[in-house]
Amino acid sequence: MTKDDLNGSITPESIGTKDRKLIDQILELRQSYQAIEQQIEHDLRTPLDHYQQKRLFYLDVSDLTHFRLNFFDTVGYFLRESLATTYHLEIWDRQTHQKRRYSLDDLQQITRWQVEQGTAVETIAYGRLGYRVRRTFDIYNRRLYVTKTEFFDKDEQLPLIDGLMLLQQELNDHTLWIRGNILRIKDFT
Repeated sequence: MTKDDLNGSITPESIGTKDRKLIDQILELRQSYQAIEQQIEHDLRTPLDHYQQKRLFYLDVSDLTHFRLNFFDTVGYFLRESLATTYHLEIWDRQTHQKRRYSLDDLQQITRWQVEQGTAVETIAYGRLGYRVRRTFDIYNRRLYVTKTEFFDKDEQLPLIDGLMLLQQELNDHTLWIRGNILRIKDFT
C-alpha cells in the first residue's frame, strides 16, 4: 500500500491487469467456496453457523482455548469472582499418547498445540453452588466436535436441562444479567 492509497486516490482505472487477475482468482475461489458451503449446508439441512454458534464444534484446540479465554475475560469474570468458578481442560492425544490437564491460567500455553486425533474434556465448576458442567469433545482432523454435555450437582449427575434450570435459578439471585434477559443461561456455560 502506498501513501497515495491511503489518501483515497485509488480509482478503478488504477488497478492494473496483473492485479485484476489476482483479484479475479480470489473472487473465483470465494464463489467456489460459497457454492461448496451451500451444498454442505443443504446436506446438513442447517447453516454451518448454527453449529458454530451453539459451540458444537471448534476449528482446533486453539479455537476452544481462545473462546474460553474470552469467555473468562467477560461473563466468566463475574462467575469467577462471585461464584468461585474454575475451569479445567484435559486433552488426550491418541497419536502421541500424551494426556495433559490445564487450568484456566494455563490455557495460553496450549494455543499452538495441534492434536490430530484424541479427546478433550472441559469442566466448568461453579464452586459456591456445587455445580459442574462437563463437555466431551472428539478430536478428529484437529477439529473438536461435542459428543456429550453433562451437568452435575456435587457428584450426582442430573439431566442437562434440569441442571441448567437449577443453575439459572441460582444465578437469578446473583446477577441482573439473567433477570434482565441480557444474557441467557447458555452464556454462563
